[in-house]
Amino acid sequence: MQVRCLYEDASDALQEAITHWPINDVDDLPQQDNGNDCGVFVMKFMEAVLSTKTVAWKELKNWCEEMPTFRAEITANIFRAFSNVIESNDN
Repeated sequence: MQVRCLYEDASDALQEAITHWPINDVDDLPQQDNGNDCGVFVMKFMEAVLSTKTVAWKELKNWCEEMPTFRAEITANIFRAFSNVIESNDN
């Protein structure tokens, strides 16, 4: 279902057909246990995938327990980036 929606949403946005992109089924992915942390999960998945060639998903299964820490890290990074923008505009 979600893949079909992605195809429909992306069909007008991309020049290439994403229906040809591979879809990999991965075992032992951390799973969200509420309806609030989807954005944090997406960001952490992106961070994990982009930071290393091989992700040891089994070692990352405690994400739900780490959500308060992840939210604090994201907030600190946003404030840090915003602070850098303000400093560069002042110069």
